[in-house]
Amino acid sequence: MPRYVEHLHADPAGTVNAGDLPNPLPFNLTPTNFFRTVEDIHEVLHEVNSLMHAKGYQRMEELLDPAGFSGMVSRTGVDRLGRASRALVMNKKHNGYPDLLVDGQYAGNAVQHGEGGLEVKATRSERSWQTHGPRAGWFCVFQFEMDDREDVALFDREPTRVVAVLVAELEKDDWSWQPAKEGKIRSGTASMRASGIAKCRAGAVWVDPAYRDVHATLLAKARADAFREDAPRLVEQALRDLGPATVDQLVEHLAPLSPVDAAATFKRIAATLDGLRRKDRAARDGKVWRLTGAAAAAPQPVAEMVIPAEEGIA
Repeated sequence: MPRYVEHLHADPAGTVNAGDLPNPLPFNLTPTNFFRTVEDIHEVLHEVNSLMHAKGYQRMEELLDPAGFSGMVSRTGVDRLGRASRALVMNKKHNGYPDLLVDGQYAGNAVQHGEGGLEVKATRSERSWQTHGPRAGWFCVFQFEMDDREDVALFDREPTRVVAVLVAELEKDDWSWQPAKEGKIRSGTASMRASGIAKCRAGAVWVDPAYRDVHATLLAKARADAFREDAPRLVEQALRDLGPATVDQLVEHLAPLSPVDAAATFKRIAATLDGLRRKDRAARDGKVWRLTGAAAAAPQPVAEMVIPAEEGIA
């Protein structure tokens, strides 16, 4: 039998204690519900690929395109979670949002663009998570690994396995939006920002023990990236709170919000101040920085300005 039809068993040791999560799970769901869903996904892949092999077909990973296969994994998760929660049902509207609705909130439990509920996504990507629109609400990611090594015979490839299940309540600000280009058929794309990725990673409800170290590294990176993306707003607010201040004073003020050490925080704040100076939002008098221009006039949102990562800066 091909290696890829092996029936994988999810390790219950990967289940996170509900009390260790940053926020309580919604809809009476528990980490164990998500662990059982991982078991179901592995069961479905084993049964389907065993049958496909017996009938002389290739595995589903080859027959479906990447989006189709991810959709199958996602649909399996939606079905299992809908049965696990007394409060949720599958959205009966084709391509409706969210995937799982609060039972009875919409007529016929079907809506194209709804609110509440739980949106579910399955993906191979560690961080490039996208949807068709930036939305606030509960979001679940089933991250899986698929063996597609071209230098290994298909029969010798490892079975597809889920490595992490991530759950978080996101805000619209946790997404960036790229409208569709004029004349293009494809719709616009919402990509999860580092702040959203950090929330999802922090809200992991099950992580394969063999994947824990990678998950921890990705969580730390997402937190550092989120701090970098939010640094312009944080530094401006700090200068409003403190008045004119040195970089050292800003580091001390923002230290509770920084996921990196003092040296890296210093470099990040210094780079951010230089970016604000170029936009005429801050100026330096000796070692002291102050707000200028529109930033000094009144508190207001900072125009989107991501300071590029520099070598040695998290």
